[in-house]
Amino acid sequence: MNIAWIMFVTILLIYMQGILFQRWGLAKITYNRKFNKEAVFEGQHVELIDQIANEKILPLPWVRLESKINLNLEIKQTADHLSEDKQFHRTLFSFLPYQKITRRHEVTCLKRGVYKLQTVSLATGDLFGFKERFQQFDTNAVLTVYPKLLELEELSLPVHSFIGEQTVKSWIMNDPFMKIGTRTYQESDPINTINWKAFARTSQLQVNMYDNTADHYVMIYLNVDQSDDIKLPIEDKQLVESSIRYAASIAHYTISKGIETGFATNAVLEKDKFEQIKPFVNIFPASGDGHLFYLLDSMAQLTYDRSRNFHYLLKDAVSNDSRNIDYVLITPRISNETQHQIDQLRNKGHAVEIIWMTSEDVDQPKGGEL
Repeated sequence: MNIAWIMFVTILLIYMQGILFQRWGLAKITYNRKFNKEAVFEGQHVELIDQIANEKILPLPWVRLESKINLNLEIKQTADHLSEDKQFHRTLFSFLPYQKITRRHEVTCLKRGVYKLQTVSLATGDLFGFKERFQQFDTNAVLTVYPKLLELEELSLPVHSFIGEQTVKSWIMNDPFMKIGTRTYQESDPINTINWKAFARTSQLQVNMYDNTADHYVMIYLNVDQSDDIKLPIEDKQLVESSIRYAASIAHYTISKGIETGFATNAVLEKDKFEQIKPFVNIFPASGDGHLFYLLDSMAQLTYDRSRNFHYLLKDAVSNDSRNIDYVLITPRISNETQHQIDQLRNKGHAVEIIWMTSEDVDQPKGGEL
């Protein structure tokens, strides 16, 4: 066989294998992307898991995966990472017939938010790189990053009765955590109050006795106004982030003490930012871990858009409240209208604590009444 035939056969083989990979390269390719956790806090790590399988007899010399990644999700550099651009994540695979590959990437969550990785582009081609074929795959990889929780020592919480340690001699409710003794069982006593250890010791039914504690509720109000003009954009976004962390930390502390806690703000949720009339965020007080994570999830979804000025939110509180509520206001400023609503709340017998947030010292807000 002379050199011309060798060249002809070689070119023909290159052409045929190019057609083969162009037509069948991405056939029967399956792809799945997910995070190993649904939610974490700022600064924590998660794993981004890519699972890709070649479910056919044709091997693939290379498959390139490419997706856009939010800069607040920092992916650890590995040997298979192809791009120096942190906004794009690119990895390279090669497949044998019927092979499945799982790649795990360590991700550091730099900022609160809800991150949706919706599409991934896969590309493959022939052995010599002459032809490529692309295909997009939809993914359901969603990660919620909660605000960072501050240490208790960093919180300048007000010393009011909502701390839950003061007992009262009148009403309100029995505190199941403040047991003061036992007494003889009566027919009207609920079964869950029976002290079975005392019954075993005395052979008489005994029930636990509890002291009373004030039934207070806490509402955390977050003001993101940095000017009176609602049309002006928020300039100091770091101040907003620090304020959200502080709100999350107070909610975590009060709920851990068994205090029903709510949250309200004039910042707008991601799902509402394109609404013509943007609603306030207003979550009524409740307790328990489920409610805490509901608050944290809402805080993770907050944007830098505003609904209306903060004093309108307080005006709603003045007109609508009917319970014994302590208010904690986290704010960088107090307008005359806001001060008027604060005075109204205090005149109705509510405690109002001001937590000042400043640009100069955003990580150490100062507490104190106005």
